[in-house]
Amino acid sequence: MKKWTGLGLALLLGTALAGAPVPAAAELKVGISGYVKLDIQYGDKLTGELHSPGPSATPLDTDPVRDNSQTIVDARQSRLRATFTDEVAGIKFSGRIETDFYTRDAGDTPGLATSNSARLRLRHAFARADHPSGFFVLAGQFFSSFMNDTIAQPELVDFNGPAGQVFNARQPQLRVGYRTPLAPGMGDLMVEADVEKHFTSNLGTFATPPGDPINEARGEGQTIPLFAGKISWLHPRFQAEVAGAIGESKVILDATGADASETAWGGQVSAQTNVLDPVTVFAHFQVNKGLGRLLNADFADAVVVGSSLENIETIGWYAGAKYQVTPETSINGVFGWHQADEIAAGGFTGASLETHQSIHVNVIHKFWQRWQAGLEYRRFDVEAFNGTDGDVNFVHGALWFFF
Repeated sequence: MKKWTGLGLALLLGTALAGAPVPAAAELKVGISGYVKLDIQYGDKLTGELHSPGPSATPLDTDPVRDNSQTIVDARQSRLRATFTDEVAGIKFSGRIETDFYTRDAGDTPGLATSNSARLRLRHAFARADHPSGFFVLAGQFFSSFMNDTIAQPELVDFNGPAGQVFNARQPQLRVGYRTPLAPGMGDLMVEADVEKHFTSNLGTFATPPGDPINEARGEGQTIPLFAGKISWLHPRFQAEVAGAIGESKVILDATGADASETAWGGQVSAQTNVLDPVTVFAHFQVNKGLGRLLNADFADAVVVGSSLENIETIGWYAGAKYQVTPETSINGVFGWHQADEIAAGGFTGASLETHQSIHVNVIHKFWQRWQAGLEYRRFDVEAFNGTDGDVNFVHGALWFFF
């Protein structure tokens, strides 16, 4: 890891504005890290994806074209990150800028994933300050407080993960929090709250007025941002959290400028324990209405019914276990389930997917200090509102090199 020395200009400026003496120039440590990952994946159905698909990509059995196998060789999950740490007057500063190539826009040519390369994507870009009292503040793009980014996160070869999870929830945000020790031997309690960017995506276009609804996927016109909060109990043997989010989804219905809105909300609880060491058991449950984009986009956020917006309500969960065979080798398994409610008047019926299920089983081994290999079997099952169903099986191998 490479390091440079520089001046924390913004930190010094803030101290000066507060009227306190400007401290001596601090050493700002900056590091470059990341990994190269190669995925080789065989699937017995065509999912329409050039990378590891989520459960929502599972084709129904009524689609004979998809009833063909495919093998994908891909390296777009490779990541590059820059991290920094510093300390001034007892306040610890840290941050990260992280990118990968895990994206493909509609209209891209197939060569984008090979000879033409893939576009760079911003994953994280944030700065954080931790005060000795336990108070901290974070600004930038990071995982939503609504997401269980550290607790009950299964170790998988598949990037997208199980059905029913809160995932892909990286949001521009301003977050504040406080962490304090509990009674001796009871671990720590952490409370967090943030204000995040909010938008409505994956909008079902079932409008009855002339013209399609305008999808405000980029967040324009959202009157109220998304507010999220989380309470976590962090113990060496047991960790648990409860989180919630609330906002208002709004879309423009047609060319006249008419709009519609409805409250969006969600809640989740996650827990894990390693009291049976070397076995770790974990579980996660969530319910949401209109926040499907934060749940790996398994379902649409909302549909337009006449002149009103109807948020889609879903319930999902997953549970699993990790067995640490040796310090370098683990066996992991997880089952996930996710279901959406029906909105008949809006057209979220028929061949629209109602239920997703997923199974992941893998072995992951670390070797040569910087290398890691994984082999995973997974199966996705889906069912539509009209009773038709579908499934797909994968054998997925991956090789990581960390630097």
